[in-house]
Amino acid sequence: MSQALVHRSEENRPLVRALLAPAFYPRRPERVRLLQTHISWVFIAGDRVYKVKKPSAFGFLDFSTLRRREQACRREIALNRRLAPGLYLGVVPIYERRPGTDSRSVPNREAYSLSPPGRIVEYAVVMRLLPTRRLLSTLLERGAARASDIRRVARRIAAFHARATEAPPRWRRVGVLEENLRENFRQTLPFLDKTVSGGDYLLVWDYNHDFLERRRPLLEKRAHEGRIRDGHGDLHAEHISVEPAQVRIYDCIEFSDRLRLGDVAADIAFLYMDLLHHRRPDLATILMAEYLRRTGDWEVRLLIPFYACYRAVVREKVESLRLTDPGIAPAQKRAAARRATSYFRLARELASRDARPRLIVVSGLPASGKSTVARALAARIGADCLASDLLRKELAGADSRQRLGADVGAGIYAAGMTALTYNELFVRAERQLRAGHSVVLDATFGRTADRRRAASLARAVGGMLVATACRCPLGVARERLASRNRPGYAGPSDAGWAVYQALRRTFAPWPEAVGIDTTKPLEQSLATIAERAYPL
Repeated sequence: MSQALVHRSEENRPLVRALLAPAFYPRRPERVRLLQTHISWVFIAGDRVYKVKKPSAFGFLDFSTLRRREQACRREIALNRRLAPGLYLGVVPIYERRPGTDSRSVPNREAYSLSPPGRIVEYAVVMRLLPTRRLLSTLLERGAARASDIRRVARRIAAFHARATEAPPRWRRVGVLEENLRENFRQTLPFLDKTVSGGDYLLVWDYNHDFLERRRPLLEKRAHEGRIRDGHGDLHAEHISVEPAQVRIYDCIEFSDRLRLGDVAADIAFLYMDLLHHRRPDLATILMAEYLRRTGDWEVRLLIPFYACYRAVVREKVESLRLTDPGIAPAQKRAAARRATSYFRLARELASRDARPRLIVVSGLPASGKSTVARALAARIGADCLASDLLRKELAGADSRQRLGADVGAGIYAAGMTALTYNELFVRAERQLRAGHSVVLDATFGRTADRRRAASLARAVGGMLVATACRCPLGVARERLASRNRPGYAGPSDAGWAVYQALRRTFAPWPEAVGIDTTKPLEQSLATIAERAYPL
């Protein structure tokens, strides 16, 4: 929970004043400290913490009634015991003495008690006090966070995600994510020119909107596969305690299933973003490397920049909301405004970096498996796939399934036709790249000149070139080529064994390309390319 020292005006609230008295608590602490979030008062009484929810309502929560606050307290206990065993002790009622008692004869703070008689006016979550020095946020501030700490945290989160309950169907729709995004930006609007510039707002919004459009198939695929889980929802460094015997993660979102249930990538992205915000990209990289190693969920790599951007906007919003809280002192509001601005600046950086178009060349000899890899990759990353085999047929005025025959150096494989095909590939690729869209090129790319042109195009549009070279054993290639002569083959390529042999003799080595063995599982090939195209 992000904390700020409470403003003096808060101490004038009778309930707050009562809970600031050491005598209020059964363990009689020497002193009581009061911290607050935008939705809670947090009383630190010796080795215990009493957390009282403010009677507040925002678009993403409603604590406006006592019943709602009680439900939220009990929900908080149940959910947080998943990742913080032994930390949450229970929920206690706070009583106000009934009229007719001797409450008028005692100081106002004694009008409230943790035991009856009286009517229940609030509820408090009771926790053990965690040592501040072990919080990951403290370790980061002191420069004491170690790679081993981050690996332990990553393993804890990976194990939690593996056993977390899958979300009910109503929360597995991409529309839920869209609603969350719209709410974030809508609630950020009041802070334009205060904590967020209009230009940054539009840039980040455009990125989010475009990402949802182009990656929708991937998001829906993951929902169908059960990647939407009952996670933490607020997984940043201040909520993680790195202790010698265990890693405890607390203060998850209890007030909104909509904000807590999401793709596991959204959960881990919160901490990834927070490590970047603490200016520790090295630890952010270590976190993701260990998490991906433990889960094998390589698709997370494609989603982390987007969800990290989303989480940065969430943190900006939370900090900005402090500016509207009359209980926070002016100096604390100024500090919150600075934090809000820095979070949105990070959101802009993440959006700009991920929006950079990729030109991914999937090369290889005929029957190397490049077309299978290229099509699957393009579908997964939401990119256009431009295939030389299809384009040759199009330029020849033929249907993609029409068999034209292919002699070496003649017909559709004549030198002039090949040059025309590659030229059109680059023209169409440039059009998409300049529009900000990534492109996958599926072609042999056996000539150094074509590879240089691809690199030049990527530089010209400010994009990233990712070169891959698909390969398979000679016997496998020959069998694949032979299968094209069997009934039912409907692929666009007319290349046979003779064409394969001719191209193999002239195929230039490409040392910079990532080697892809297409006899291995397709997912392994895609993961290898994604590691190069989407570094973390």
